[in-house]
Amino acid sequence: MLIMNLSLFSLALVCFQFAFAGKIVAQKVTLQEKEATVVQLLNKIEKQTGFTAFYRKKDIDETKRLSVNLREVELREALHVIFDELACDYEIKERIIIVRKSEKRELQQEVTKPLKEVQHEVFGKVLNQSGAPLPGVTVSLKGMQVSTVTDEDGNFRINAEKGQLLIFTNIGYETHEAVVNDQNNLQIVLIETLADLDEVVVVAFGTQKKATITGAITSVGQQVVKSITTSDLSKGLAGRLPGVRVVQNSSEPGSFDTKFDIRGFSDPLFIVDGMEMAKRDFVRLNPNIIKDISVLKDASAAVYGVKAANGVILVTTQKGEIGKPVISYSGDYEIQSFTNTLTPLDAYHYAVLNTEAEINNGIPPNATTFSPEDIQAYKDGTKQSTNWYDLVTRPYSDKQRHNVSVNGGSERIQYFTSIGYTGEDGMWRSGDLNYKKYDLRASVTGEITDNLKMSLSIDGMQDQKNEPGAPAFLPGVIGSMYFSLFMQVPTNPVYENNNPAYLQDSYDGQHPLAISNADIGGYTRTQLKTFQGNYTIDYDVPFIEGLNASLRYGYYNLEQYIKKWAPKFQMYSYEESTGTYRNTATKNDPANLMGDYTSMQRHTLYGQLNYAKSFLKNNLNVTLVFEQKQLKNDNLSAYSEFDANVDQFFAGTRNHRVTSTDIYEINNQNIISKVNYNYDSKYLLESGFNFGGSSQFPVNGRWGFFPYASVGWVISQEKFFKPMSSFVSQLKLRGSWGKMGDDGAAAFQFLEGYDYPSGTYVFDDRITRGLGFRSIPNPNLTWSTSVTKNIGLDLDIKNRFVYLNLDFFQRDRSGLLATRTTIIPGTIGQSLSQENLNSDKIQGLEIVVGHSKKKGDFMYDVSANMSYTRGRLIHIERNADPNSWENWRNNGTDRWTNIVWGYDYIGQFQTYEEIVNSPLQGNHALANRFLKPGDLKYRDVNNDGLINRLDEIPIARGNTPEISFGLGGTFNYKQFDLDILFQGAANVNYLNDGQWYAREGIHWIGRNGLMKFADRWHREDLFDVNSPWIPGRYPSTYSRGPESPSTQSNIANSTFWVNNSSYVRLKSVTFGYTLQNAFLTKIGVQSLRIVLSGFNLITWTGLEDVDPERLQNLIYPNTKTYNFGLNLRL
Repeated sequence: MLIMNLSLFSLALVCFQFAFAGKIVAQKVTLQEKEATVVQLLNKIEKQTGFTAFYRKKDIDETKRLSVNLREVELREALHVIFDELACDYEIKERIIIVRKSEKRELQQEVTKPLKEVQHEVFGKVLNQSGAPLPGVTVSLKGMQVSTVTDEDGNFRINAEKGQLLIFTNIGYETHEAVVNDQNNLQIVLIETLADLDEVVVVAFGTQKKATITGAITSVGQQVVKSITTSDLSKGLAGRLPGVRVVQNSSEPGSFDTKFDIRGFSDPLFIVDGMEMAKRDFVRLNPNIIKDISVLKDASAAVYGVKAANGVILVTTQKGEIGKPVISYSGDYEIQSFTNTLTPLDAYHYAVLNTEAEINNGIPPNATTFSPEDIQAYKDGTKQSTNWYDLVTRPYSDKQRHNVSVNGGSERIQYFTSIGYTGEDGMWRSGDLNYKKYDLRASVTGEITDNLKMSLSIDGMQDQKNEPGAPAFLPGVIGSMYFSLFMQVPTNPVYENNNPAYLQDSYDGQHPLAISNADIGGYTRTQLKTFQGNYTIDYDVPFIEGLNASLRYGYYNLEQYIKKWAPKFQMYSYEESTGTYRNTATKNDPANLMGDYTSMQRHTLYGQLNYAKSFLKNNLNVTLVFEQKQLKNDNLSAYSEFDANVDQFFAGTRNHRVTSTDIYEINNQNIISKVNYNYDSKYLLESGFNFGGSSQFPVNGRWGFFPYASVGWVISQEKFFKPMSSFVSQLKLRGSWGKMGDDGAAAFQFLEGYDYPSGTYVFDDRITRGLGFRSIPNPNLTWSTSVTKNIGLDLDIKNRFVYLNLDFFQRDRSGLLATRTTIIPGTIGQSLSQENLNSDKIQGLEIVVGHSKKKGDFMYDVSANMSYTRGRLIHIERNADPNSWENWRNNGTDRWTNIVWGYDYIGQFQTYEEIVNSPLQGNHALANRFLKPGDLKYRDVNNDGLINRLDEIPIARGNTPEISFGLGGTFNYKQFDLDILFQGAANVNYLNDGQWYAREGIHWIGRNGLMKFADRWHREDLFDVNSPWIPGRYPSTYSRGPESPSTQSNIANSTFWVNNSSYVRLKSVTFGYTLQNAFLTKIGVQSLRIVLSGFNLITWTGLEDVDPERLQNLIYPNTKTYNFGLNLRL
């Protein structure tokens, strides 16, 4: 598939170049004016080109008159002529001309002395900090009326005398000075300026100056993306985007198990180059192809309609740039290790706690599994202790990533191509956990005529993940290999009688060595291929000034195949008296194979009209969009059982084969309107709507109208603010309101029908799939709606010396899908469909504070961001409880979410007398009879002498942080750069809720526990039930089951188990050094950057045995990584 896609692209590219290379011409303008002002000339250019000119009134000398006579010249040449004698510089970005005052040109105008006779020619090249050539840089002699401009490759030539001062200026970069000496060939590196008011930000269906944005939009540019030196994009974004929480749930190779939420709103919509992308594909994006990222957090996302209720993340990828071909290589090698791991009991402590549990459960001391001699032998090391963790895992693994790109083009055609590879090994010693990914990105853009532009881009990705075992066959946490690893008893050997031919029978048959080895325990192999092709036609309508029409078509294809093989294998016990091995367990009997194939296609068609008009001080931009989407999904799965270990379906036993299919199609249409207006960049207004339809709903509820509006006031532009303008660069107030829809319902619940397969039956020793009714149709099903409100303030003091962004927000959702609690008779054979029943509210605030400064060659920017979010249920559909107290306690309506109820822990029982005289704990008549000193004691809240659910109170927040924050800084000194990021969370608790292994020393005999439970209440003499109690941190050990009253008492939710899981993590450190010298230039290297970086390096938290970022145990842990990388430009 990938080879075919490459071939198609190559053919399309060749045809495109041959067909249009002779026709493409550069953008031309004609100016024949006498005594015209600069504003008049810019208006003429706007009319002829469709470009928009941005400038501050104070930067333009409107009294100066110019006479020009230019016919059919390139746009850059015309602009150069206009601004050659003015104190202004210009920059062209997309279709925007940015004009600003130039300090260098002011100096030139003050000097009138003629140029002295020159002695020699000075030449060289101007680069940015990444080593890329900079075209259009003005190179002038200080105090002289002589200047030149760098060409498309950043080269310049100028005549100068020794000792004279060369000045290099370019919009968006700091002015650089260099003294002319005996060296003729100069290499100059310009540093980007700190100011960002003129920055152009990607917004919905276009771009916009940051200074005129009225919505809550966060963006990061290429400089930030460049610091992400990991193949996992989501890992690099955590903590960098205010209001966006990124949680890495697992570092397992190829899992990309990442949770995003914007302001607590759950997973957002991902848009890449204007096309929707699934989160599965977004987290796999190659960071090397990304140009910038914007996040729409409020009503600004409304125009995207479906799925945009949770916000939108916009990504713009790299495109071709004017200049000779630049070949770039980026490669890095990572070493990774687990951030934290659980510490299981060793053999000695397991034998002690197991014995204690048996005695506490009534087994006589002389009948326990381990005798005093056994325990002493484990303590002395006479008997072996098996460290299952070290047996299966290794201390570190590695990952490598390589990427090669080609970028270049002329004024007529530009191209960009990138090919990447990622390879990663997991932490299993078997080597059977690994992941490989290949990705391709290619784009070409060409101007067919003065007004017509076409572009073609393709993205292809192919990855394969191999993992040992077939965990999907095992339900819940039991299916986790990591779970099995820590539950193994350390007193058991790996092999019976130390014979590698005979695996020892282990807990639940989950022998870690077997299930971590694909040759023994089987495997799961996942192959994923995706392809995205975009074709765009862009036309500037010549007879209507400012009108642009574009048509875009996108095609997405996904193919995924999952193969899970579970072969049969045996485990044994050794009978020393006879010297024979006995087969005590057979795992995966019979052997089984499952295959799952998914094919998905998405067609997207956009038709878009943009109209831009500027008159006097009014600036208007209108956008109209029609969007059509079609998604088709086809899934086929098969399952078969085998008498022999042959991992192919043809070898399966025919009477145990099962197949199933799942086919669906979803269509969406949207009509979108967006109007952006500002007066003198001072009074700002944006409004629009999305009129959307979804095939998931019946005709009467299929269409929804979702309007939005936002306003802004740039106070710093007012006349009364002039006295403070030298101190306050920008002060802006903004607010927004919007209504959005979400069609996240189970498809077609308004239709009658049948489900097949539904249920499994056995007839004549054959598995037969049944046919069942769908749920009762709901003809009134429709969108759930979200209403968002946002008020914000932007403050910039002295050109980002100090800057502040503050936002207050609220989202109200109604019509959330839920199933009514009405009970219908089972004889009907159908269940109820979902209805629009529930509602909730989320509100909070975000703040960003930063400081930037440049002094000489040293420049830095440090900032901190924090978001606070809290949710409240307005209505939740639920069954009533049996009494008024529990109905109040369990009813979440009109109550804050993220609250955990439990008992108020007031200490540990010290004596049996205290137990007898205390309230009865639990719903068991003899509950206190089972308690022992050291067990947990709870407060009788209602003083009825009984501790039960009526005594539960709010004891903690849940495991979703209410506060998330990041603190970072970028530092640059000459060729050195440093990026540091701290990330963390607060107002969050961890209770190990439902995870009995984290609340007990030993849950059942035959299962291991955690080492921390060795610090417990216990008898001074383990085998003497009358010996004194020795206090400890945890209760004494029981072999407990769910039916045990003491178990229910100690492991119940209570303040004893509440952990403050706030944390601060050194999320990333990236140090780079860029080499740029004459030697590299001679061998054809523009720049060489060496990078050292690390992720998840240090964590400060009060938690133990769990990563505070994800708060989950017994699954593949997160990793800390150390990275060495090279970036090379040719």
